[in-house]
Amino acid sequence: METLKESPKVRQKSLSKQLLLGLGLSLATVGLATFWGNYRQFQSDLEKQVKTRAQSITESLEFATEGTLELEDHNLLQRVVQNYATLPAVVEIAIVSPNGATLAHSSGESNPPPFRSVYPQLADDMEQSAIQGIGTNYQMVLKNKSVLVSILPFRSVLFGTSGKRGLAIAIVDLEQIKQEADRAFFASTLTMLGGGSIILLLMGVLVQQTVLYPLNALNDAVASSKKTGTFTMPLAIPTNEIGFLAQTFGNVFKQLEAYEQLKFEIAQRKQVEAILRESEARERAKSQELEQILKELQRTQTHLVQSEKMSSLGQLVAGVAHEINNPVNFIHGNIHHANQYTQDLLELLQLYQTALRVPTSEIKDKIEEIDLEFLREDLPKLLASMKVGADRIREIVQSLRAFSRLDESEVKDVDIHEGIASTLMILQSRLKSKPNRSEIQVVKDYGDLPAIECYAGQLNQVFMNILSNAIDALDEHDLQRSTAEMAANPSQITIRTEVLPSDRIRIRIADNGFGIPEAVQNRIFDPFFTTKSIGKGTGMGMSISHQIVTEKHRGALRCISQPGQGAEFIIEIPIRQSQSTSSPDDVAVVEKVQHPV
Repeated sequence: METLKESPKVRQKSLSKQLLLGLGLSLATVGLATFWGNYRQFQSDLEKQVKTRAQSITESLEFATEGTLELEDHNLLQRVVQNYATLPAVVEIAIVSPNGATLAHSSGESNPPPFRSVYPQLADDMEQSAIQGIGTNYQMVLKNKSVLVSILPFRSVLFGTSGKRGLAIAIVDLEQIKQEADRAFFASTLTMLGGGSIILLLMGVLVQQTVLYPLNALNDAVASSKKTGTFTMPLAIPTNEIGFLAQTFGNVFKQLEAYEQLKFEIAQRKQVEAILRESEARERAKSQELEQILKELQRTQTHLVQSEKMSSLGQLVAGVAHEINNPVNFIHGNIHHANQYTQDLLELLQLYQTALRVPTSEIKDKIEEIDLEFLREDLPKLLASMKVGADRIREIVQSLRAFSRLDESEVKDVDIHEGIASTLMILQSRLKSKPNRSEIQVVKDYGDLPAIECYAGQLNQVFMNILSNAIDALDEHDLQRSTAEMAANPSQITIRTEVLPSDRIRIRIADNGFGIPEAVQNRIFDPFFTTKSIGKGTGMGMSISHQIVTEKHRGALRCISQPGQGAEFIIEIPIRQSQSTSSPDDVAVVEKVQHPV
């Protein structure tokens, strides 16, 4: 019991020392940090203060000199210069005329030598300041002292219209200024240290009175309660955190009386809880199993709905393309004949004009009314423009027909490059330049691919999802770049195809956008997961694309990305589906991903 009584006191004394030592170390750390920060700031600002001081001397000297020169009082000018020379840290003052003569000097000589001959190293700076009218500062060593020379040009009516200016020159002792600044800095530092010591002493007394004494009283009360079993609140306890601690001790001693009684009840409750926990675990396992089944049903339902939508879309696109194709072919097939007929009519008209040298007045009026020369020039251009438009419509129709294979259920041999081209044609409007960004460049690096046995329409859907995501990523990237940055590093989508040795092909689609944030890694192919805002993505595009590649084509779909370096989607599928032996469970590899649909 004696040991139990003495041990808290020892800890209390140790706490006292720790509190005081902690306060001292805190103040010492703050003081040293403040001293070091102030000293670094003082050193960094000293050169600026020296230049400012030298410049203020030359500016005030220049102001006083202009009025004195107009009075043509040389003695007064000499006294003004000598007065400025008495300022602290000023080594030398001089007033120099545009032709280099020293008008007044702090030495007091009546005919001082030219300033440039005394300090030839300043000759070039003095000449430039006199001509250009720009003040300058020059640091040099004079009589084993580091000095700062401040040169300030000024004008006067006495200098005529030569264009040159007089110069007010002040030489300031840098070492003296630094010594004065150091003395002021260390005086303020000593004052701060003295104040910190007084604060430390006052805080030590305050901690002793408000913290340590009440803790000692509380320690005695706790030691006494071990003998009596009753805790008595000390009178010296203040109504603060220490009082709250003392009240807590009282409550603890009261609760100890009921502890033994609760132990038996707790043991019984633990047995009941163990039984309930086992039952809860069984129910949780069933719930998780049902939840997994529900998610799978939702995913299957969504895939069925999406497949049906894409099938209907394919039928609609194919029907529209077919309906447009017939009249476009009619127009395209007849433009050539119309162009030939037009040339024949124009040649016939030329023959008529040659044969009928002097047309009648009625023909002249009609020629002027219809502007015959313009019609002869513009009609061939009009027909050529119509042919270009018809060719463009035929290309779009062919792309739509190639892309509309979504409803084809059987495997066919197709040209992968044609499917990519049709997808790019449909997305052409999104690739073009916009007011806030330049055109997205598409770089194609195609290998020599054979005809691939696949579901062409579904594979086109995969291309559409990946390319749309790449365009969205580049649009978002360009919104945060300037015009100069976009010109230096334009947005770009690179498409590469190649044949692999294992009778497979690889399709790589890469962009140079932001890349993939860590938060969305390993979730890109999860159903309903999207990083886009509401209304811009359903979160099913990449999930369906993954299913098409891995399950329908027994291939692999993965994405490689580093933040800030863009993202690259890689598709690998076998050349012949009948020869593929890959398991769908082995082909889904996700490294880092970006912007799901």
